Amino acid sequence: MKKQIKTIIIEEFSKLTETIENDFEKNYNKKVNNFLLNQMDKTITASMVFVSSFESKSGNTIETVAKRIAVLRYGEENVPKIVNPRHIPCNIDPSTVTGQIVVTDVDSANADLRGEIAAFRQRNMAHGSGKNRVESGTTQYTIHTYLNPLAQKYKTDEIHTKPVDLAFFDGDNWNIMEIKAGGDLDSSNAPSNVEKLLNLYVDMGIDNCLAYFATLYNKDGEGNQWKGIVKAHLNYPSMFLIGSQFWNRILPEDIDFSDFVSIYQEALMEIDLNKHINDMIKNTIEDK
Repeated sequence: MKKQIKTIIIEEFSKLTETIENDFEKNYNKKVNNFLLNQMDKTITASMVFVSSFESKSGNTIETVAKRIAVLRYGEENVPKIVNPRHIPCNIDPSTVTGQIVVTDVDSANADLRGEIAAFRQRNMAHGSGKNRVESGTTQYTIHTYLNPLAQKYKTDEIHTKPVDLAFFDGDNWNIMEIKAGGDLDSSNAPSNVEKLLNLYVDMGIDNCLAYFATLYNKDGEGNQWKGIVKAHLNYPSMFLIGSQFWNRILPEDIDFSDFVSIYQEALMEIDLNKHINDMIKNTIEDK
């Protein structure tokens, strides 16, 4: 299993590195033309370009890694490209699907449905602080009780599809996730991210579904309590999978998060990512 995970990381991050290398000079030139940055050393500017490009492109890569790792644990049939637990008739070619999509007959674009979901989120927001803190009332139980019935209320004869960051069946429940890198959202976009997850939950339209806000790492340090504005909108910790909790949910049972971190580091050393980065920066600067 460790070898398979390492191979997955090498394959996906090699593709990512190649993509960044192909786009690097073009992205660097855009920054060079920014007069706010042109007084900086070229190496600093080039490093900024790499970090920006890596952060923007690595999300899809790590989601692909996570999906492939989940397949190792749960089996390909339980981590499908086309998530259709209600077996709604559809003619979608899996080869045309990037990532995963949920198939639904719920009119999830309906303004009234969106309004009900938004009102539910607002009613259940956390409030107070310290000893008087009351956590969000948006729990696995309340979404099942109050949101799941909306799938029937807004059912249509039309078939819709929605992308989902990760969905898998664990033998008892379907798990759907909205995944962010560190989850450091601000107060303006946290509500929309939460409502997107709740909308997907309604789209699933089944009793045995769990919804989670997940992060790839704990931005406050592994082992520390995670702090984030999303906690105002979803019950903490029942609706969250932070860092190691997320990876331990999808990793094969004989491999834990610390094992995964070591495998990840070994894989990046094997593809010599640092050398690729340094050569890319050096060659781009020398050409200018």
